[in-house]
Amino acid sequence: MAASLRQRRLARELAAQLDRAPMSARPLREVVAQLPRLLGADQACAFLVRRREAGLWLDFFHGEQMPAGMRAAFAHWLQTAPKAFDSYDPARPDPRQRNLPLRLRDVEQITGRRDPPMVRRFLPRFALSESDQLRVLVCEGPLLLAWVGAFRQRRFGRDEVRLFAAIVPSLQRRLALERRLVEAQQRAVEIGLLLERVPAAAFLLGRSGAVLHANEVGRTLLDRDRRAIDARLLSAERAGAVAALDGQGELRLAVLQRPGDAAPLLPAARARWRLTPRQAEVLELVGEGLSNRAVAAALRCAEGTVELHVTALLEKSASESRAQLVARLWSGA
Repeated sequence: MAASLRQRRLARELAAQLDRAPMSARPLREVVAQLPRLLGADQACAFLVRRREAGLWLDFFHGEQMPAGMRAAFAHWLQTAPKAFDSYDPARPDPRQRNLPLRLRDVEQITGRRDPPMVRRFLPRFALSESDQLRVLVCEGPLLLAWVGAFRQRRFGRDEVRLFAAIVPSLQRRLALERRLVEAQQRAVEIGLLLERVPAAAFLLGRSGAVLHANEVGRTLLDRDRRAIDARLLSAERAGAVAALDGQGELRLAVLQRPGDAAPLLPAARARWRLTPRQAEVLELVGEGLSNRAVAAALRCAEGTVELHVTALLEKSASESRAQLVARLWSGA
């Protein structure tokens, strides 16, 4: 049966909802609630199964018209389920299954297997083993972000596959964005704790320049005159004195008040981390809050050369970030 005008309109609305939702929103649950209408399905759900050394665990589960108690039962079943619990590997899904709406018969053709343990052992408990499935493994590269799909007694057709495919790109973009946001927030918390050990006004900035975190010295300055500090941060960024903490530029470090002369700290750091003379020179300037560009200018070398030295310093000091490197230099850790 051909997709109705109402279904096609709903697909466009769901895609727009995913693309326009504010960062504070989590629209996946609302999309799942609309999947039965979109696909003419009986039930729909979205979940994420992760693999750990101890086995499988359920990260989240959103259901619409799913049987009562299924979420809790699924989480419990996964504790003893085989690693190959379904027709995909949650740790690294088959590229042929990523971001593509697939019916049960499509999955069987790809994998060459029928009735995985999920279908054979778990779904019968909820009278779903005889239902057809239409699902997509939403991925960012090899990383699984969510299983999203629907169930119904009669088979899904190509029209339903096309309707589902219309919202998958927006779904993938949204879930990937949410994952990066969560990771950035986690890094911000970790780096923020390390900044407390920097004896200067240190600020963690987001891509837009907003202050995500400031250490105690920085907070004191913000409380005293927020407008003046914002202006100084903007000037520091324009002058290239703000250092990126990751490759995407999501997190950046600004030190407005230089900690002072880091030279007395270098002999101990050089011996502790087995630095070359050039690495020690770079460390001194990085420890005083200079960006790679400013370090390159001071040492009269290419910025790319400074980046290589900073990478070596991070490795030798067992630091995961530039902020941690600075904190370890000044604290002697």
